[in-house]
Amino acid sequence: MPLIQEFDNPKINRHISYLNKILSTPTYIFLMHFLQKDLPINTVVEVLMTLESFMLRRHICEMRTSEHDDIFAKMLQILDSDEIVGTVKKYLNEDTPTDEDFRISFPKHNFKGKLIDRAKYVLEQIEYFEHGNTGELIVSSNSEVHLEHIIPQTISTKKSKEEFGDWEIYLGPNSVAKHKKYVDLIGNMTLLAGNLNIQAYNNPFAKKKNSYRRSIFVITKELANQSDFKFHHVEKRGQELVEKAIKIWKI
Repeated sequence: MPLIQEFDNPKINRHISYLNKILSTPTYIFLMHFLQKDLPINTVVEVLMTLESFMLRRHICEMRTSEHDDIFAKMLQILDSDEIVGTVKKYLNEDTPTDEDFRISFPKHNFKGKLIDRAKYVLEQIEYFEHGNTGELIVSSNSEVHLEHIIPQTISTKKSKEEFGDWEIYLGPNSVAKHKKYVDLIGNMTLLAGNLNIQAYNNPFAKKKNSYRRSIFVITKELANQSDFKFHHVEKRGQELVEKAIKIWKI
């Protein structure tokens, strides 16, 4: 169940929505008390960002979820700290996956099913990072900007082959078996506006590039510079994205 609270400050609302996208339910017991305190906006935002980093890293590294309720229940004891930001960071740091653990897990994390919003959040934050986090860009809602699978979610149906080309042959031997492993990895995902996504959906990569080239998103437009996109490209792109992710989601 998402945390639904409307505040006067859009930054606070935005970061609460991010926590919802990550699926950060265990943080809510702490946030229900923390958000009632009369604290400076920047302090509230920094604590929310710290929780984002903590929860995303633990989810990506598949740390034990059974520990989360205990971690955040005990955090209630530090609510009255004179230096709440530093205290929160120090408290969470010992249970935060290391950069090396995050580097190993991030490219292999499977963002399927209910984790689609988490994937879109990750790509949005990487896009903001590419723009220098100036605050000038805000990615639109799910109805306007879609999560695009570069290698399509469907490659083996007769209809997809007839209408959009034979990705099964294009991807090479054992493509159907490999497809299940690679299709929902972050290296195979990007952002694309709805009207562009319609044209790109399931098309062979050469045709997809036309839509990618027209995108305003850096992480999407740069795909148009590639001549090919196969399974090893998913791995390579995942490794490139994780180096940015380590800088974005840190305690």
